Amino acid sequence: MGGTAAAEGIDARILDSLGWGVLVVGRWSRRVHRFNRWMAELTGIRPEDALGRHVAEVFAYLKGLDLEALDEEIQRTGRFEARSLRLERHGGEVVYRHVRGDVLDGGAGEEEAVVVSVQDVTEREHMRLCMARYLTREVAELVLSLRPGERLEGRELDVAVLVADMRDFTDAAEGLTPEELFETLNAYLGPMAEVVVEHRGMIDKFMGDGFMAVFGAPSLTGGEAERALRTALELDATVRRLSAERARAGLPGVGVGYGVHWGTAQAGNLGSDLRMEYTVVGDTVNLAHRVQALAGAGEILATRAAVKAAGDGFQWGEGRWVRLRGRKAPVKVQPLLGRET
Repeated sequence: MGGTAAAEGIDARILDSLGWGVLVVGRWSRRVHRFNRWMAELTGIRPEDALGRHVAEVFAYLKGLDLEALDEEIQRTGRFEARSLRLERHGGEVVYRHVRGDVLDGGAGEEEAVVVSVQDVTEREHMRLCMARYLTREVAELVLSLRPGERLEGRELDVAVLVADMRDFTDAAEGLTPEELFETLNAYLGPMAEVVVEHRGMIDKFMGDGFMAVFGAPSLTGGEAERALRTALELDATVRRLSAERARAGLPGVGVGYGVHWGTAQAGNLGSDLRMEYTVVGDTVNLAHRVQALAGAGEILATRAAVKAAGDGFQWGEGRWVRLRGRKAPVKVQPLLGRET
């Protein structure tokens, strides 16, 4: 059996001493070069039955493992992000695994190797990891703590709402295939959602080519307006970076407008026993959406309430009074320019 320099350099004894499964695969050949004992425990496959074979042949028996998607992500980015998978083995047995993959340099003239780590997780942990991609840890834990049939009671909270929406995306998407359209949306919305969660915000809902995020639900931790504004600045920087990278690759870029408002909203479960959604509703949400609609590409508009609640530490442009649909009194908004240095 041949192997890459990177794969050969990983001592089998070291791999077997680890407390999780490790699989080493040639990046281009897709042949298995290393398969530690914990990998054998987790998969039920003997190392001798995996080594030297194509990875698709080794794991063909698993349902729920999209090898093509993982391979595409590796070839495009040099890794695939950590994720939790629900897999079905022979006989319908369901298992849960947490996986991630990184590429190692194979050395001069040698094929690079993909090192995949695999950990066993419980169903509860799998659900928490999946929900954590879009919800705060607090919401995920709260949902998982509910008994069957139990609902989250509605409660009134002071929250910051951030709405982000792509500008002129319909025109930019003209001529794209459905696959290219989804690739473009995911290229932006995925990294943007991660920024929100990193700042302890909750993705309340995706809306076509945008989303609404909430800071302060299901419980207040302080600094909600400040975190929403800091998130908006990082979102804008992320979008600009992604657009520049895509432009260099000849791919379409987008612009995003942002609206931020702080106020009282009702948080709780909406829906039926078949489909339940934890969300926030009320005038605060409506106002954030309408302020966002006024923002140009790359512009962050915040209401006077959000500016006051956030406190010092930000640079602001000149404020202006605007009239919004459904409101009798004008609303003052200010463009957020950056953080104070």
